[in-house]
Formats: sequence, C-alpha cells, structure tokens
Amino acid sequence: MLTCKEFDDFMVDYLEQGLPVWRNFMCWLHVKMCRECADFVRDYKRAVKLGQIAFDSPDEPVPDFVPEELIKAALSHRRSN
Repeated sequence: MLTCKEFDDFMVDYLEQGLPVWRNFMCWLHVKMCRECADFVRDYKRAVKLGQIAFDSPDEPVPDFVPEELIKAALSHRRSN
C-alpha cells in the first residue's frame, strides 16, 4: 500500500487519470482506506473548482461564498506577475 507521502506525489496525475492502471489502483485504494487523503482530495477538487469559477468570467462579481482572504491573495498574486 502507498504511504500518504507517496500518494501526494502521484495525486495530480491520479486525478487527471495520467497513471498506469496498477498505480491508479494503488492510489484509489489508498484514498478508500485513508480518511486524511480522502479529505485532501475532496478539498483539492473544491479548490480547483473555485479557481475555475473565479477565472471563468473575470468581469463577473466574485460569488459571496469565496473567502475574502482568498480574493486578496489571488489579486496580490496577479499584481506581482
């Protein structure tokens, strides 16, 4: 079985379905057995979805459910680039 560190190393490829079948199965199994990694995957997917919403229409107002700290961080990062 994978360790949490090993899963972390493969997580993005796992979510993008870019792993060999056997490695994909090992990641799937780890997520099914590890509550912390399952929570991490859920939160990661949520963050990606929020990012997509935020940059889908830059002229649209930011939804009320987006934390103010996240908005400030994104704007600060945008100005620095």
